[in-house]
Amino acid sequence: MTTIDTERSAAWSAAVLSTCGQASDSCRDVTIDGAQLEAVADWMCFEVFPSVGDDRDDPERPSATDVADAIDFVLVTTSINFAYTDFDTKVPWSIPHEGRELVDADGMFLRFEQAIASGTPATSGPWLAAVTEEELGAILHGPRPIPMLAERVAVLNQIGQILVERYDGRFANFVADCPIAAYADGAGLLERLVAEFPSFDDGGDLHGVAVRFDKLAQLSMWTLHRLGLVTLDDVDSLSVFADYIVPAALRVMRVLHYSPELGAAVDAGEIVPAGSDWEHEIRCQTVVACGLITDALNARRSEPVSNAQVDYRFWAAFHDLIRPHHLTITTHY
Repeated sequence: MTTIDTERSAAWSAAVLSTCGQASDSCRDVTIDGAQLEAVADWMCFEVFPSVGDDRDDPERPSATDVADAIDFVLVTTSINFAYTDFDTKVPWSIPHEGRELVDADGMFLRFEQAIASGTPATSGPWLAAVTEEELGAILHGPRPIPMLAERVAVLNQIGQILVERYDGRFANFVADCPIAAYADGAGLLERLVAEFPSFDDGGDLHGVAVRFDKLAQLSMWTLHRLGLVTLDDVDSLSVFADYIVPAALRVMRVLHYSPELGAAVDAGEIVPAGSDWEHEIRCQTVVACGLITDALNARRSEPVSNAQVDYRFWAAFHDLIRPHHLTITTHY
């Protein structure tokens, strides 16, 4: 594994970054350029990173003023925050709003806000357990159908059933039943989310190493913390959120290098199969490279940043612009 001579963050001891770190050396088709990584850290260390905490003006904060309602909104919408690019046309899903296009998750959040404002209980367990493709499609309407609608319905149905059976139909009750930490010897909020809700369970085998990615589960934790809805004791244990956009940004910056075969497949818009070595190497090396970047930044800065802040820096800057990125048909990201 590429190493940088700096003090390591707490995330290296947690499940995602520790397992990806173990698998990194065995990656053959995706490699990390340590010298280029240092060069990126040299200029990125001067940037201003987004704040963390109770930011009431954050555009992604649900409009609900009740904390429990906002927790429900975050966890329900994050559970279906995946795969917005049409796998045939390669065009990302978007909706028009007030003279601009809201792309991907931004459009999905708005449609759920609108549904709730119109009286649809779109974050309640009973509604989720029974929602149909027709009903969800009507909520997520736009110029083009949202990809993987059936898969989104299946996720919401499963989550709704679990919430009804165990938590009186609310994610807020699940959160209240957990310690306020991502990791707590198996009882942490992230750990239980992955264990109790199968759609959040995101891992696999990479060259003989059982790796964890837990993209949506980690994103849920970070969003709850960033919006001031839950203050995690161990937020620095989160890694970056292995998705489509961050590896594309790292590739543009020449921190990640793809083998000629993988690079040609990605550039041609070929599907990278879910669970394949190619897919897992892309995600694994994204997690590791960003972990190293975070450490390199913190060695250069007086005010530390977290992996999640570094993730958002890449995602926010590139998610509207980077094409092509790898395409994988999955409900994990």
